[in-house]
Amino acid sequence: MRWLWWPILLALGGCSIMIPFSPRPIRASAPAGAAALPPEIARVKQSAVRFSGQAPACFKRIEGTGFVYAPQRVMTAAHVVAGVTRSASVTTDDGDEYPARVVAFDPIIDIAVLYVPDLSVPPLIIADAPPGHAYVLAYPVGAEREVVQPIKIDRDVQGVAPDLYEKRKVTKEVLELSGADISPGSSGAPLVVPGGRVAGMVFASSTDAPNRGYALAAVELLPIANDARDATRPVSTQRCDE
Repeated sequence: MRWLWWPILLALGGCSIMIPFSPRPIRASAPAGAAALPPEIARVKQSAVRFSGQAPACFKRIEGTGFVYAPQRVMTAAHVVAGVTRSASVTTDDGDEYPARVVAFDPIIDIAVLYVPDLSVPPLIIADAPPGHAYVLAYPVGAEREVVQPIKIDRDVQGVAPDLYEKRKVTKEVLELSGADISPGSSGAPLVVPGGRVAGMVFASSTDAPNRGYALAAVELLPIANDARDATRPVSTQRCDE
């Protein structure tokens, strides 16, 4: 494991994000059909969902990705839901939409959990995985359906970056990714390894390295996932991610 300082990162929350470069066009469907995917990836892709919500205080409609990790509980990035107070919902790949509420919000690590009472999608298991091949299951802004992209986990690093509101520096265990187009709307996407487990959650991409992305490692996800497994009470989403 090595240390990394992120001088230039792009958080990938949704359509309100300002992009300092010209991204590649976002495909409207997965680059490979479900039949071409490994069986365990095709089986779990239904557990990734699209998040959307309104943040009236900053005049934003925000989109992102999340994944079901426990019955009726969806994990996503905190910057995806920051400031959202209206119309929070998740949509499955078959188009079914369900109201959601934020029950955990951690702007330091950048993780949030949603309670979706009517959602019956099978949960995914979060577990550590070594570097190697994986898949990102995401809903980029503008994509009509879920996009499944093969990707490579290059290494596990200790990264230092500001928290969501740039009040303090935070050390996180992060997976460096390469080989895929990590686009706006992909924050909160699960990083699924062969076998169907979640090794991390996408939260940012590099602005100066093409096809370079970053995911929070499973060790960062598990404490909040466990604490919010039975949570139902709404919590504040604080202010928008500026």
